[in-house]
Amino acid sequence: MVLSMSAVIATVGVIMLLAWRPQEEVKQRVDYEAAVASAVIAQTWPISIPKTVPTGYEASSARLEPESYGDSGDIRWILGFQTSADEYVSLWQSDGPVGPVVSAATNSAVCEASEMINGSTWQKCEIEKPLTRAFVKTEGDVTSIVSGTAQWDELLRFAESLVLAKP
Repeated sequence: MVLSMSAVIATVGVIMLLAWRPQEEVKQRVDYEAAVASAVIAQTWPISIPKTVPTGYEASSARLEPESYGDSGDIRWILGFQTSADEYVSLWQSDGPVGPVVSAATNSAVCEASEMINGSTWQKCEIEKPLTRAFVKTEGDVTSIVSGTAQWDELLRFAESLVLAKP
């Protein structure tokens, strides 16, 4: 019985060695300029984008979609980047209800401080698990959230670089 079991284990081992393929991380590439152009045309409130994309950043998401944390007709704009340090930085803008939108976009981070960015007051929010740092600002009906796993100074530079997208 021991010999039979050894033969089975050896056979399975050989099959696994022959069939095993290393899994490479696939980074999603996104043409965010086209998504920005479509969003600007489709949306009634101003869409923000970074004035220039920092060196080493690669767009990983860009979409205008229904806000799942709001009412029918609420919209959100999401623009996400992977940094050269393999961190994540994103912009989430929504005309949905502030509380649920902020909670969803920040992984329920606690907002205990504020920061002046380009003359506007942004809330500073953070949670350790899952690691999320965020700056949150509401103007009128639109809430803007710059969040991610990047360090505070990198998120701050990203928030400072935001400008209104032009059609």
